[in-house]
Amino acid sequence: MIRKILKIKFSDKVLAALSLLALVLALIPLYRLTLYAIPRYDDFGYGLNLWKEQRYGYGLLTIFKAGYETALSSHYSWQGTYSSIFMMAQMPGALGFDKYFIGPVMLITSLVVSVFFMTMVLTKAFLKADVYKRIIFSVIVTLTLTECIYTAQQGFFWYNSGVHYVFMHSMMFAMTGFMVLLSGATKIPAKIIYFLIVTALAFVCAGANFVTCVQGILLLSGYILIMLIKDARKSVLYLPAFFIYMFGLKLNLLAPGNAHRQSSYQGESAAAAIMDSLKEGIVNAWKFSGPIVIVLMIVAVPAIAGMVRKTAFKFRMPAVFTLLSYCFYCTGYTSSFYSMGNAGLSRTWIAVCFTFQILLFANEIYWIGYLMHCRLFAGKKVKSGFKLDHYVLYYIAALALMLFSFQKTVDKIGAVSSFGAYYYIHTGEAFAFRQEFEERVRIIEESDRGVVDVPEYAYKPWFLINRDISDDPSQEENRMMAEYFGIEGLRSVPRDVYYGE
Repeated sequence: MIRKILKIKFSDKVLAALSLLALVLALIPLYRLTLYAIPRYDDFGYGLNLWKEQRYGYGLLTIFKAGYETALSSHYSWQGTYSSIFMMAQMPGALGFDKYFIGPVMLITSLVVSVFFMTMVLTKAFLKADVYKRIIFSVIVTLTLTECIYTAQQGFFWYNSGVHYVFMHSMMFAMTGFMVLLSGATKIPAKIIYFLIVTALAFVCAGANFVTCVQGILLLSGYILIMLIKDARKSVLYLPAFFIYMFGLKLNLLAPGNAHRQSSYQGESAAAAIMDSLKEGIVNAWKFSGPIVIVLMIVAVPAIAGMVRKTAFKFRMPAVFTLLSYCFYCTGYTSSFYSMGNAGLSRTWIAVCFTFQILLFANEIYWIGYLMHCRLFAGKKVKSGFKLDHYVLYYIAALALMLFSFQKTVDKIGAVSSFGAYYYIHTGEAFAFRQEFEERVRIIEESDRGVVDVPEYAYKPWFLINRDISDDPSQEENRMMAEYFGIEGLRSVPRDVYYGE
């Protein structure tokens, strides 16, 4: 009886279906919480041009005009990240605060779709794995990045921050997937479509945040090198994207606004920035992984074993692969050390965390593949016949381990984004917070347009707000919101003072 129970296992097809169901269920609270998201001070600043333009009609012309004007202004005054700034200008709240949720929905969806797409493409192209194993593994990777995002607050529910890092890094993931598809395309229409997509995404990634734009050009250049070795003729297909990427990098990195922005910081030399980046990578490794990520990697082992068991891919020099992966991950810190003298803001680490987690799974595949195909026994390399099936008890044990890890986690809300979203919805904090925001908007709109006092928030769900405006109208967040509403000034006061309680 016990032996029969131990031998019960899922088929690939059933487990793939269950994996997709788990992904859908995990995303429900995240999407639900988007209905309570509100604009924050940078949203008001970057969305101002769209708010002005859309009053005369909304369409493609409005989108491009607002985006171009905002990106051009930033190019000379603050930074040259033209892709990010163009998207920041499309702040959905400018069309009505009831439409702000569109931004967070776009951010969550872009990450989910791009990670799942890239993982499916890479496992098919390099491992030739069957579709069900690829689905299982792709869902696990996608869940890791969405559930264990470094900060869901700034990545998913703050449009300005999320579009700069989550959306742009998602574009880099998509570009990676289409680069691989382009090399494997055999039909002319498919080649043309993939070629155009890769070229367009190259221009987009070149104008993104510095983490994305640096890692994007490394990926593109590295793949061109691979193509030169495998099939030199195919490498020509990537040259337009490469030159457009370099042109975009020039626009981004040499923008006059960068010098103005960097004058506020004391940067490091290139050598010091590289060395500090390599050190910082070690310091933050556990922050970007932790027990939940480790358990998800354990869950992925049977799917990985199934994918690599029969593949013809040669897992050569795994230590070198790990070293190169680490160096690539550390490039996420280099631009911050070089320009600001530190490892970057917490929202910058969102993109760095994504890269780290993707590379964790890439190294897991590489090392398992190496061990299964190239074990050392009596001084000789032998083919491994090891096979790990999808035993039900294995996944039950993994689930128990995950629940135990979650229970022992101090910051449960920050550790698992879906739980955090569920918590704020279930407690009613998100709803109450949204009501208070709408109350604040009514007060401002009914004011005499002078310096307006508004009650500070009583409810501050962490996923939806990082800080409130202050009692000083001269503070940046106060000024941006005041300018957006067309009032002289704005300040917050305690609720009991405002209502005379």
